[in-house]
Amino acid sequence: MKQFQIDKTNPNRFRIMQAEDSHDNAQIEGAGKAKSLIIKIERFAFTANNLTYYMVGDKLGYWQFFPPVNTNSNENWGVIPVWGVGQVISSENDAVEVGSRFLGYFPPAEYLVMGNTTVNGSNLIDCSPHRLKLPQGYNVYRPLPAQKSDANDEVNTKQHEQENCQMLLWPLYATSYCLSEVVDAIPGAQREQLLILSASSKTSLGLAFALKEAGIDAIGVTSEKRVASLEALNVYSTVISYEQLEMLQLKSTVVVDMSGNAQLKESIRHRLGVHLTRYINVGLTHWQDVKPSSDEEFFFAPAHIQQRMSEIGTAEYQKLSGGFVSKAIAWSADWLNVKEREGLSALQDDFSQHQQGQIPSDEGRIYTLV
Repeated sequence: MKQFQIDKTNPNRFRIMQAEDSHDNAQIEGAGKAKSLIIKIERFAFTANNLTYYMVGDKLGYWQFFPPVNTNSNENWGVIPVWGVGQVISSENDAVEVGSRFLGYFPPAEYLVMGNTTVNGSNLIDCSPHRLKLPQGYNVYRPLPAQKSDANDEVNTKQHEQENCQMLLWPLYATSYCLSEVVDAIPGAQREQLLILSASSKTSLGLAFALKEAGIDAIGVTSEKRVASLEALNVYSTVISYEQLEMLQLKSTVVVDMSGNAQLKESIRHRLGVHLTRYINVGLTHWQDVKPSSDEEFFFAPAHIQQRMSEIGTAEYQKLSGGFVSKAIAWSADWLNVKEREGLSALQDDFSQHQQGQIPSDEGRIYTLV
């Protein structure tokens, strides 16, 4: 089994590691146990969101989901989780058939072994011991239709495209919806002005789309080269570049920060002073310049989701958030260019581009393994 790994202390060191044990000989740890599964990963998405997993891996437990293969305990290699699609190729759980396909949280690797599983409704849940204490939303795998051999190419192509959009956008837009709830709950007197930093990120665009639907104006802040393309999407009331912060009015302002850029934070604080009422950190697209500050909030979507489910019920929350995500994905089809790349080696080739923010804002990258 091949697996993409990164040095947890140096993001410029990454590699593809081949497991010593062969999948064909069923020697992968965990296989063959009661209710265990082996899932062949078909393809996965990689976005700036995955770099956030890297930056907060120790703080929020992201390194614990998928242990690296063939590493010693004193080494710093880790596995960044990704969202993808996989097919069950071996099952010790009578409720899960071989051939079943699922959307969920995977390692960038050829296979995922689940040491213990259960089924809740139609959802598959990974109950492997090392995952039980991790946020449960990441342990749920949603069923997908099988690829039909008797369907015409157009039907299978449409299904394939829909799955790609789900991988790329569902986790991002789910966070966008959470953030829209947070922003909407802030009293108007505290958010006369709302800034979204790194406005071209897909989570930012999803948030702007949600806010526009709710009648809330948002100012997008981005690089000069992306101002025109963001204006064309018509979800921000105004789009400005990082060099135009002097245009901001001196009134109560809430900032939603997807970048984590220390210099940008300081410039905004200098411009707004006492008018800056809330600073909400979400992503870390500018990972090189991250300098956490004690007066910031770090937003963690799984915690927000758990809170909202306890307030309005799981079914109602899933209905509201799922409805928004579906609508936002449909909107994105008009401008999103999905680019498929083949193999883990393609992720290795592209990784520096992801790190440096060189992937166009209207492009999503999918890495295929079959």
